[in-house]
Amino acid sequence: MRLFFVLCITIASLSMRNANETGSAITQKDARTAIEFHNKARKEVGSPELKWSNELATFAQQWADHLAADCKMQHRPRTGKWTQKYGENIFWGSSSVYTVTDACKSWYSEKEDFTGPIFTGHEEKVVGHYTQMVWKKTTKLGIGIAKCSGGGVIIVANYDPPGNYLGENAY
Repeated sequence: MRLFFVLCITIASLSMRNANETGSAITQKDARTAIEFHNKARKEVGSPELKWSNELATFAQQWADHLAADCKMQHRPRTGKWTQKYGENIFWGSSSVYTVTDACKSWYSEKEDFTGPIFTGHEEKVVGHYTQMVWKKTTKLGIGIAKCSGGGVIIVANYDPPGNYLGENAY
């Protein structure tokens, strides 16, 4: 029983340490990797680099935790308690082995379907995750991650200022 208690305290401490360092449950290493991934994609199209935001990461973590309760993937609503204030990308994986890098790769994979630079909203396939990653006016990024009780994972990224405005250049 004592070993179980010590193990629980240790896990809670590690989780709190990540939150203190990054604003969310992801590690500093994963935060750096996500920023580097985003900035590489942004460099390809001439968008300025993003900076990590603990405030955005905390916001993303709250939504990831909320979604993980029933492992349902949906964007924040436009009104109410959970009102969206930022740009948002969400990733869901059926196993807890998915990482922040997997989410970034998934969002980036939409690049091949974006014919921009103007975001029309009429693209034949989904491109909004990619365009949010590279949106030239966005300056900050924060990401949260939560595990579903059934073993899946939810990853939420928030971007400030948001992007994907119809008729505007993504980059």
